[in-house]
Amino acid sequence: MVEKFDGIVLKTLKYSDNLMVADIYTRQHGRLSFLVPVSHSRRSKVRSVLFQPLSMLSFSAPFKKGKGMPRILEVQPYSMYMTIPCDVVKSSIAIFLSELLSASVREEEGNEALFNFLDRSFTLFDNLEAGFADFHLVFMVQLLRYLGIYPNLEGFSQYTYFDLLQGCTVREHPLHADFLMPKDAEPLVELLRTDFSTMHRLSLNRRLRGEYLAILSRYYKLHIPDFPQLRSADVLRELFE
Repeated sequence: MVEKFDGIVLKTLKYSDNLMVADIYTRQHGRLSFLVPVSHSRRSKVRSVLFQPLSMLSFSAPFKKGKGMPRILEVQPYSMYMTIPCDVVKSSIAIFLSELLSASVREEEGNEALFNFLDRSFTLFDNLEAGFADFHLVFMVQLLRYLGIYPNLEGFSQYTYFDLLQGCTVREHPLHADFLMPKDAEPLVELLRTDFSTMHRLSLNRRLRGEYLAILSRYYKLHIPDFPQLRSADVLRELFE
């Protein structure tokens, strides 16, 4: 049965000379893999050039859950980015975010709230004319809520430690290595309490931006099984330096 999907491209991989595999987070069924014909013809109903990181697409494919990879029959953008493809900083951030999502979002079940969050976030990102150097950090923070691993910040004060392993602030020195001292926990908690509407208040230099990226990546690794080292994180560090 042919089904219609809305989806956000996470990553693509060459499958053969005339096919590639696209991992797509769909509104209807969560994360799924599809076969995509490789074609550059403008007359083709499936143009492979549309499958860029974070592209938002509407497409159709024969789908039956658990029955292998369906082949996409027809595709078109449901929202077009205007600045992300042509801005080197934004496109680098987009590649990082697609790798982050590929490593952390794994459910093959529909999650309307998560899909809408991704849709709103990337549309906002595309529309930002300035002040987006910390977008990836705030996105990482906000995504934690939808993954169910946002830390418990109740009882935080300038004297509390941040226990990365337990995902909470504590008054006693943890008996393991995955924690932050109070002086380091306080600015991180400020970041954790930041959303896109207050992102402009952050005043991070390149050192802090790199440190927060490392801490957040460490937190993801502690709470998501088999979370990998994000290769595109090094590109971001070099870019902002």
